[in-house]
Amino acid sequence: MKKIVLLVLLLAATETVFAAELPSDLPVSGIKVFTAGEVTVSGKKDHAKETVAATEMEMLDKKNIAQAVNMLPGINVSNVGGRNEGMVYVRGFDMRQVPLYLDGIPLYVPYDGYIDPNRFTTFDLSEINVSKGFTSVLYGPNTLGGAINMVSRKPAERFEGSLKGGLTFSDEGLASEFASLNLGSNQGTWYVQGSLSILDRDFMQLSDSFLATKSEDGSKRDNSDSRDFRGSLKVGYTPNSTDEYSLSIISQQSSKGVPVYTGINPTQTVRYWRYGDWDKSSIYFIGKKALGSKSYLKARAYYDNYYNTLQSYDDASYATQKTKKAFSSRYDDKTFGGSIEFGTEILSGNTLKIALHDKYDMHNEIGNTGEMPKEFEDNTVSVAAENTWKASDNISVIAGVRQDFRHTIKAEDLVGGVITSFPLEDNQATNLQLAVVGRLSESQELTAYLTRTTRFPTLKDRYSYRLGNAFPNPELKPEQSLNYGLDYAIRPADQLKFQASVYQSKLSDVIQQVNNIAYVKGIWVYQFQNTGEATFTGFECSVDWQPVSWLRAYSGYSYIDRKNDSNPSLRFTDIPRHKFTGYLQFLFNKDRWAIVESEYYSRRYSTSDGKYTAGAYGLINLRASTVLYDTLSLQASVENVFDRNYEVAEGYPEAGRQYVVSLAWAL
Repeated sequence: MKKIVLLVLLLAATETVFAAELPSDLPVSGIKVFTAGEVTVSGKKDHAKETVAATEMEMLDKKNIAQAVNMLPGINVSNVGGRNEGMVYVRGFDMRQVPLYLDGIPLYVPYDGYIDPNRFTTFDLSEINVSKGFTSVLYGPNTLGGAINMVSRKPAERFEGSLKGGLTFSDEGLASEFASLNLGSNQGTWYVQGSLSILDRDFMQLSDSFLATKSEDGSKRDNSDSRDFRGSLKVGYTPNSTDEYSLSIISQQSSKGVPVYTGINPTQTVRYWRYGDWDKSSIYFIGKKALGSKSYLKARAYYDNYYNTLQSYDDASYATQKTKKAFSSRYDDKTFGGSIEFGTEILSGNTLKIALHDKYDMHNEIGNTGEMPKEFEDNTVSVAAENTWKASDNISVIAGVRQDFRHTIKAEDLVGGVITSFPLEDNQATNLQLAVVGRLSESQELTAYLTRTTRFPTLKDRYSYRLGNAFPNPELKPEQSLNYGLDYAIRPADQLKFQASVYQSKLSDVIQQVNNIAYVKGIWVYQFQNTGEATFTGFECSVDWQPVSWLRAYSGYSYIDRKNDSNPSLRFTDIPRHKFTGYLQFLFNKDRWAIVESEYYSRRYSTSDGKYTAGAYGLINLRASTVLYDTLSLQASVENVFDRNYEVAEGYPEAGRQYVVSLAWAL
């Protein structure tokens, strides 16, 4: 334990006298926000902690999106262990119901509606915005429980850049390494921003308290390696102070192992899986033009290609594919889309915004090597209007409506080696929002809202046989939720911020598994149907306080109660009822600081019958940073200081104690 404390304090203890003048907020990194990539709601001033800035991600060493948003109250992260895939929950809703966006462009995979947040690194972002409860209709379809928008960087200087690299060590030696490079230039009427990053993990170190099982001997977690490379280039044209046009090209190449199940549930099978490819390539256009002094037009156009290959092997050697459980699968998904948003002040104090979205999704799959490929195509169109009325100096009323249309173009089935078509069903859904924002004073804001939101079932929801265990249901309808709540924010002093929210969501037509609907090939199969009703009720709050110049404190707490109204005996999984996060930052001077970071989560169910759970746990992380010379800084961390053996999904243990060292250089 002495070595741990000395490692962290070594950087900060070189100067023992506190400076007289210190920053009143987080260290300023000079990172400029790409405002054209934001989705804003007129009339609402967000005191609430809904944004994670790049400075905070760097300070707390959050390298991927899941780690970053987990700092916010009301957010929980988990793992889809069987796919080694991260999962983010916003007030109980998963990532099919809370889409991930980049600069307002939706990123979810067409087939199953998910996207792995662990594959998206934070090195090239300026901030992440999370909408909870009240989510603007301008985002487009499928925002049943909110939206997560990653906002990219934009250069502010004629030449700027940063270079960062780091290593993660464990008791078994070097476990992973990362490096990132950001370069940018703003020449007034045009700018260019380029980014490269790589995150390479050889293994994940398990806690010394982990007890070996038949499928996992401990120490280095078997098949836990991963590699993520990301490169992006954005070129922008800004002819004046109001207009902007940008074109972005992004490429991601990833590969990952899938660690095996190590738990005690006899129904869980041990799979020997590897993703040889998890790749994404994109091209995005975003433009904004002022139309006079009171109107604007914003356009987005995008193309995404998602390609992944999955190999299932016979055993832990990951060398042969001869048994029945072995296969090779390939998915090749493409998305074309765009949106147009028009905003204008139609009357004094009355702002109207109208948006049109069109998204065309294509899914191509080969279930096993040698099989005929199957193709699926969906087209989703959405029309939205949002009006903000400034009823008085202190009260704004925000009303919105959105109508979504989903047209199924193609859905192929493979029967006896012959391609046939599933029934093609179309859907539509109506979304409504109403909020009243009251400014009680210059430092206080109270928002009351009522929304009706929806989510279309994905291609996988409607057409997947689930490896022979399910029967497709092309007639699935959209899920619906009625959400209402109160948000309160106050900043009584420059150095003190507090926010709290209470909310409830009443879900209907929830897509749930219905067992034993047919007897097929010697087994009873299930089907997904719109049979579910549920109620999510919660409370969350956060405090950000700097009582003295040398100390800053943040804490956030979340509570959620999820009830399955249609079948109370079935439990909702993967989300703890209680969550606490917080940190203390000791500012020794403007160049040196140290942090004690803490997390606590109550137990969570891993199976809907409640028999198997991931237990409650708490973690302590220590971090410190110092400027070595001019613009060169060193940061060191000890994560999971007490080497806690814990799980967020039963049977999938997380990392034990590890040491992180990084160097950052501002060019």
